[in-house]
Amino acid sequence: MPEAGTFPNVGEQDFEGILVGLRGKPVVVNVWASWCAPCRTEMPLLQRAADTYGDRVVVLGVASKDDPAAAQGFLDDFGLTYPNVFDSTGRIRVALQVSAYPTTYVFDRRGALVSTVKGGVSEQRLAALIEGTLR
Repeated sequence: MPEAGTFPNVGEQDFEGILVGLRGKPVVVNVWASWCAPCRTEMPLLQRAADTYGDRVVVLGVASKDDPAAAQGFLDDFGLTYPNVFDSTGRIRVALQVSAYPTTYVFDRRGALVSTVKGGVSEQRLAALIEGTLR
């Protein structure tokens, strides 16, 4: 898991390792890019979810198909505190079969994918998906 305040460049295997290491907690993975207008709308609600659920749920951002400096600026603009990684090779994006930005994936405690939301997710829908993994 990336440390707070870092924005590491990770490959597909490293990303898979992060997900495996998070088993035991629900994980929300959000694939985003700095040039994506819906991503800008969604970031504050993902931060609120991370703040609300604390250590019961992990919110993990993945910047992909982006410039590293632009993506870092995006994170800085929003003051995001949940972990984010950079997918420089695009292999994480390919492995997750991302076809729209943003795309949000919700994994249960066992690491099984339980939901995929292509395009922006509402705060209510995100809360419902997270709550479903906590039962």
